Amino acid sequence: MTSLVASQRVKTIQRIAVAMLLITGAVNYIDRVALSIANPLVRADLHLSIAEMGVRLSVFLWTYAACQLPVGAAIDRLGPRWLLGIGVIIWSLAQVAVGFVGTMTQFVWTRVFLGVGESPQFPLGARVVRNWYNIRDRGTPTGIFNSASTLGPAIAPPLLTVLMIGLGWRWMFIVIGLAGLVVGVAWFLMYRDPQARGLNQEEVQYLLDGEDNSVGETVTYAEWRRLFGFPTTWGMILRN
Repeated sequence: MTSLVASQRVKTIQRIAVAMLLITGAVNYIDRVALSIANPLVRADLHLSIAEMGVRLSVFLWTYAACQLPVGAAIDRLGPRWLLGIGVIIWSLAQVAVGFVGTMTQFVWTRVFLGVGESPQFPLGARVVRNWYNIRDRGTPTGIFNSASTLGPAIAPPLLTVLMIGLGWRWMFIVIGLAGLVVGVAWFLMYRDPQARGLNQEEVQYLLDGEDNSVGETVTYAEWRRLFGFPTTWGMILRN
C-alpha cells in the first residue's frame, strides 16, 4: 500500500510550525539562562548572598518541574496555539519585570512566573508535531524543535553579554522580555490547529494514516491524578 504524502499547503504549514517551535524554544532557553549570566552583576547591585541567589535560580527549576503534569492536561483543553502563546507572554512579562525588581519577594515571583510560562514549550512541541505530521514523518521535526535546547544556550552567552555590557543587566532583561512578547504575538498570528485550517479529505487522510484510533483522546482528571502514584513520575519531576 502506498503511503500518503502531505499536500503543498500542509508542507508549508509544517515548515512554519516547526520554525516557530525552534524560535520560541531558543528564546525559552535564552531567557532561562539569563539570570545565570547576569549573576555577578545582580548580586553586586542588589547586595545578595550566594544563598539568596541560589534561591532565585532554584525557584524557576522547581516551578518548571511542578508544572509539567498540569501542562499535559492544559494542552488537551486549550490547544497549542493558546497555551504556547499565553506561556510566551507570561514568561516574557516576567523577564521585563526583572528589570524593575527591588526586593527578594519580587525577584522570586518573577522566577515563579518564568517557570510557569516556560513549562508548556516542549510537551506542546510534541503535540504540534503530532497534529501536523503523519506518524511516519515525525522524527525530523521532533529533532529540529528539540535542538532549541542547545541552540538557545549557544546563542545566550554572547548575545546577553553584549546587552548587559551595553545597557546594564536590568535593560538586558527588559530587552529580551520585549523580544519574547514579539515572538509570542507571532505565534498567535501564524499557528493554527488542523481543525481551524479547513483541511480537505486527502489532507486529513495524510495526517491520520497509520494512527491507532483505539486510544482515547481525552484524559480524565482521575487518570491524570493517578500519574502521581508512580515512582517514575516523581523521578522525572525531580530530574528536571
